[in-house]
Amino acid sequence: MVSAACRQRSDLWDDGLADAERKIDAAVADSAAQPSRPVSTDDPNSMVARLKALGRRNDDEQAAAIRRGIDSAVESQAMQAEARGEQEQIDGPGPGIERIWGLPDLAAMALDANPSTRESWHRARAAAAREQKVLAAYGPQIGVEVGMSYSQEPFLSQTPEPLPDREALFSPQVYASWLLLDFGRRDADTDRSRAELAAANMSHDRTIQRTVFAVQKSYFRLEGALGLRTAAEQDVIAARSVLKATEARLALGLATRPDMLVARQAYAEALYQLEKRRSGVLLAEGDLRTSVGIPASVALPIDPTPETEVPEILTAGIDGIIDQALARRPDLAAAVLEVRAREAEMRRAQADYLPEVVARGTAGENWLNFDTPGFSIEGQGWGFAGSAYVGGRWLLFDDGARDAALAEATANRAAASAKLAKARLDAADEVWRAYYTLQSDRAQYDAAKAQLVASIDAFESVKKAYELGLTTLPELLDAERDLSLARAQRIESRSSLLSSSAALLFASGGGPGEVR
Repeated sequence: MVSAACRQRSDLWDDGLADAERKIDAAVADSAAQPSRPVSTDDPNSMVARLKALGRRNDDEQAAAIRRGIDSAVESQAMQAEARGEQEQIDGPGPGIERIWGLPDLAAMALDANPSTRESWHRARAAAAREQKVLAAYGPQIGVEVGMSYSQEPFLSQTPEPLPDREALFSPQVYASWLLLDFGRRDADTDRSRAELAAANMSHDRTIQRTVFAVQKSYFRLEGALGLRTAAEQDVIAARSVLKATEARLALGLATRPDMLVARQAYAEALYQLEKRRSGVLLAEGDLRTSVGIPASVALPIDPTPETEVPEILTAGIDGIIDQALARRPDLAAAVLEVRAREAEMRRAQADYLPEVVARGTAGENWLNFDTPGFSIEGQGWGFAGSAYVGGRWLLFDDGARDAALAEATANRAAASAKLAKARLDAADEVWRAYYTLQSDRAQYDAAKAQLVASIDAFESVKKAYELGLTTLPELLDAERDLSLARAQRIESRSSLLSSSAALLFASGGGPGEVR
């Protein structure tokens, strides 16, 4: 009965593994079906292949497959367009499957497609329009006024029955008004609008940097997810080879059935991890497309960064990078300009305590129709009418409104100064954290490379010894797990190194190659 139960469980294992194998890629399934095939290092996305042949790009076979896929997609699109009767002029490859996107191309696309950059650009344009509005206050206001009036006044006639006096007036006029002296009100408004415009421009620059940084992070995260998926496929191949070696030893009577079940368990775990890695790739692809500013469903194949492209070793000290950040970061410059704008508001509030001098004049032809019974006074016709006025006004009492406005402007200026101080502290902290995170990630990356080489050699040696009966299955499984962990650490450490390098550039406010 025990033997029958074991056989039933074994059949369940076989069925479950067969179903899992059918769900994985054909390439992985084909490799898994050949237990004598060694772990492949020909895949251009393989971390092992990249480690052993630094600088090698995608091999000819994969490049040809990509070209065939692109040609097929373009040909299909052309056939559909021809069927619809459309004649399209193709100027170059567009988004989606029609091309493979590198990091510079994605960053350039994000600057056009990402809504954040458009928002900051239009805010800067609005600030420029406000400046023009304030500058217009220095000139006069010229316009046209048209009015009609009718009046009737009784008891002006000398007749026994008083008759009303009637008068109708139609007066089209041109008027001009000019504020001659306002004791600094317009100057303060101009200073504030110019500071706000410069701050909006600086904020737009920082938005551009933030958008590019978001694309970089998403791009490196997707690269890491693709590498982890490739590593998981290699883990499946390795686990399958261990299972086949165990089955071969069991057939020779050199292994037990529990050994084979443990090997099957390890193989099933490798399949499970592969599906998790595939899910991670899909999520990373969606994040990258969103950061670029396109829908998550749009195809956007990427060109992975060559293995040799890693950040250079930093030679600049932390103090120099912090000084660079405080001097060059656009958001800090925007905070300084915000303080200046609030200072201009204070001057504007102080100027409201002073008088204003205004000049005003009108000129036009008026039409008058009047009739006064009893006095024989009546008539109608056109006549010139004009006026000129120069005067001043001075608000002496407003129940504390100007005092409250000045207090508000003073508080806003103090708040802007505190915000600037906090921004400088936060910027220094961001640079500090990014600098030492980058240093740590580089050390981890170097250690992970050495660990992967050692793990590969250890796994191959233990596997060979296991096939010769010189070691046990637990030792082989331990070596396999160590190799899987080393592959993942190698990929994750490289992704972290690239991301932390981009984070240091973003924190310092510099561009590529400006922080070394």
